[in-house]
Amino acid sequence: MGAGFWAGWFALAGALAATWHLLRSKRPAYPPEVVAFLRELESLLQGHDGVEWLGMLPGRFACLLRVRGQETPVSLHELLRRSLAFPDKLPQAVTQLLLEIEEVGLDRIDHHEFGGVAADLMPQVKSLAWVEQQGRFGDSAIVRRRFGDDLAIVYVIDDSNSMTFVCRAHLKRWNRSADDVHHLAMQNLRTRCAPAMPVAQKGAPVLLQTGDGYDASRVLLMPRDEGVLVAMPDRDVLWVAFDEGQDIDALEHRAAAMASVASHPVSGSVYRLAEAGPLHASTSNHEGS
Repeated sequence: MGAGFWAGWFALAGALAATWHLLRSKRPAYPPEVVAFLRELESLLQGHDGVEWLGMLPGRFACLLRVRGQETPVSLHELLRRSLAFPDKLPQAVTQLLLEIEEVGLDRIDHHEFGGVAADLMPQVKSLAWVEQQGRFGDSAIVRRRFGDDLAIVYVIDDSNSMTFVCRAHLKRWNRSADDVHHLAMQNLRTRCAPAMPVAQKGAPVLLQTGDGYDASRVLLMPRDEGVLVAMPDRDVLWVAFDEGQDIDALEHRAAAMASVASHPVSGSVYRLAEAGPLHASTSNHEGS
């Protein structure tokens, strides 16, 4: 593989990582008091169990939170108004906001009847470590399927307002098995995403970024062909490349850099597709290596 290829790939990877860093960390030129408010808000949210700040939404004065496993957009206008009027009351206001989100804004198990959500079930690829961190016991455990070395397939109910992970309590209410949900989610993925699939070509890696939330998930639709490398540093990114002549260590360095600044990180590794699923390219063997 020529030096031109590597220069092109490193330039692409570096630019992409820089772009993600800006999307994640750069905010519009808010007045100082608004910047201070956002910093304090993010700090306060970190003190609440089950709550994760995912960043500001582009084009809106709103943020995206993950509360009890559900991604929920939250307008910040009213909270800012209260904070400016009563600065010392912001901790109480944040606590009240989270209570309201849990009581009103979050979907409940009984909100999701199977017939109403069947078309909204979609698979996502997550790291197995992330899934384990969410808990593996009881009805609240996320339904998952092992995928290759250190990844897992999970399932979400994707409606227009939020994305809810399917847990064991959903399966009980629906009287469905994990296999039932998997087959239906895969069918929905094919219907929605098959028209836009990356195909490995000679030369530079092919990068897919549609912004539909299922770029990394498309690896589930790819043939398990040895000789193809894939990376999923972010939920919204998938790149594929032919294996031949690649410097795996250099590629993994770039993939890890991308994952470190990703809004929805999946893995900083590079994988070789195999029948058993994605295997770490740095350790797996294949014919011709």
